[in-house]
Amino acid sequence: MTAAAAAVVLAGAGWGGWTYWQGRKAAPKAAPAAEAPELPAGALVSLQGVLRAQNVVTVIAPLDGVMEEVPVTVGEEVFESQILGRIANDLLEQNERNATLELERAQARVGALESTLLAARLEESRASADAARARSEYARAEREYQRQRILLREGATAKNTHDATQKVFESTQVESETLTALTRAIQERIQQASRDIEAARKTLAEEEEKLELARLELAAEQVVSPVDGVVVAIRKSAGAEVKKEVDILFDIAVDLTAMEVVLEPEPPVLKRVKVGMEALVDLADLPGDGLPAAVRAVEEGKVYVEFASPTPLARPGDPAFVRLKLP
Repeated sequence: MTAAAAAVVLAGAGWGGWTYWQGRKAAPKAAPAAEAPELPAGALVSLQGVLRAQNVVTVIAPLDGVMEEVPVTVGEEVFESQILGRIANDLLEQNERNATLELERAQARVGALESTLLAARLEESRASADAARARSEYARAEREYQRQRILLREGATAKNTHDATQKVFESTQVESETLTALTRAIQERIQQASRDIEAARKTLAEEEEKLELARLELAAEQVVSPVDGVVVAIRKSAGAEVKKEVDILFDIAVDLTAMEVVLEPEPPVLKRVKVGMEALVDLADLPGDGLPAAVRAVEEGKVYVEFASPTPLARPGDPAFVRLKLP
């Protein structure tokens, strides 16, 4: 490149750079955004918010499982002990089935042992009667045999008569001893059966307690309302897993006379709202000059205005207007 050409290129570069900086210098600055005018002291503002009950009871999951059904809806009135939902727990249900089977087995064993005992007592009754008869016959045969022995010794009876008497005596003795031993054996069986029944009944009582406990644990699957009130939130829907004493399932508002309005005012208003400020609450279903209220708290960009509601028509979640006089 020649020196002249190089001078032209540099000159062009210089002109372009000067034009760029001149353009930046000449560019107009953006006008600042206009700030909202400051509201004067004593200005009245009307803010819309949402009604909320001051007193809310939470229902905690009574056991681990899966939320199987939720028959209530938000805004529904509920009463104490009303079923709010059901939690399925496979382990508890299996425990209840197992306890039922064990109880049925225990009942069957007690029934079988009682039948055995009844049969043994009937058998013992017959054996005792037979043994008593045999002893009586044996006693008579023994007396006759002793008499025949004396007569035979004195030559007053025939030898064959004596021998026949001896045979009767010996046979009745064997029969008496056999029936007495049989009766004694049956009585021992009765005593053992009684002990077995006592043990079986103890086992039955234990199984009944286990089943009762299993049913009580299973009853916890039914989530019931602890209070009368209005459902304001359902935290777990059907199909959701829940953890015992960890997950909140429902929020129930109680005492709907103690209400509050939750507001989210713009920063210029928020910074001038103070706790304890008086206010008026306007409800759609309650015409008039408004209900006296006061600012209960100002937290995290929200204002909580509490008031006493004279009507059950004011429900959590409904809209409401609050009028405030700014300081």
